[in-house]
Amino acid sequence: MNKFFCIIFIILFISKTENVFSNNLIYDVNNIEVEGQRNNSFNNDKLIEIAFKKAFVTFADKTLLRKDAESLYRTKIATIKDLVLGYQIGKNNNSENFSTFHVKFDSKKINNFLAKRGISYADISNISLTVLPVLVKDKDILLYKENFFYENWIEQETIKKNTNSNLINYNLALENIEDLKYISSVKKDIDLIDVKKINSFNEASNYVLLIVYSGKNEFKAFIKTSINNKDISKNINLKFYPGNEKKSYKEAIGIVKKEINQIWKKQNLIDVNTPSFLDFFLEKRKINDYSKLKTILDKIYIIESYSVLEMTNQYSKIRIKYRGKVSKIKDKFIEKKINVQIIDNVWKLKLDK
Repeated sequence: MNKFFCIIFIILFISKTENVFSNNLIYDVNNIEVEGQRNNSFNNDKLIEIAFKKAFVTFADKTLLRKDAESLYRTKIATIKDLVLGYQIGKNNNSENFSTFHVKFDSKKINNFLAKRGISYADISNISLTVLPVLVKDKDILLYKENFFYENWIEQETIKKNTNSNLINYNLALENIEDLKYISSVKKDIDLIDVKKINSFNEASNYVLLIVYSGKNEFKAFIKTSINNKDISKNINLKFYPGNEKKSYKEAIGIVKKEINQIWKKQNLIDVNTPSFLDFFLEKRKINDYSKLKTILDKIYIIESYSVLEMTNQYSKIRIKYRGKVSKIKDKFIEKKINVQIIDNVWKLKLDK
């Protein structure tokens, strides 16, 4: 009889976790490797605790600004456990001594946890950036050939083990003779370069111009980014190891990528401390339109709650409580293929036929 109930419990657990583990870039942390064999309940509990801790640190690195992430590294395991919505243990094909965990955090609990600490998280997504690294070595400008940064930028990307916190996909700008001529022509004032004149960026919606100065008395980087139509420039001081140029350059690539990641996060921060409200009208064209919308609202993680203010045969008036910018709500609706019209600050929604 006990075996019967055990089997029923396992079936229910599997069906529950299948529903829980719908992919979400914010709250899901996948492929966490933990060393150790699962052979008894005590050892299993320890492995799970290690996996939760590693997943939580990865979540922080992925979604929070550096200083905020570092402030949470010492969060107690009991607190982390309470933030976990569910987990799965997958197969590890590399070694029997390693287990692979997929951990999902509870969005509402995470939001409350961060709000109490005054921490905002970034509404991250996979993004592609076109990068053009320029090396100014002494008085020479190296764009493609003999440019360590151009030759190694992507190579370092492919050797990263942890893909949970690296959501930026870099594409190298293609070699272009016109770009080479233009950059060479402004080498005396290269900081004032007009990125709009760089042909390699013409078809890129997001891009980074990186200029690295490597000389006897200086080693620094200057970046000009355009991400989500917002332009930001920044200077970065780098550490040079005398007699080890390769180490200096490799470390510089890592530092610059971290700074780009910070810029990207800052543009997508959601203030968890100040929720907002939005009323909109859903035009009913089919009987089940509201049911479909309800399913969509449940999947938009920046929406905390919603309620129906009015319902007729022609429309439903709905109020949502959300966190972040109202433009994000509009973007989320469009992603879900909802037609949005805003006339005199009145929002009207239609579901695609």
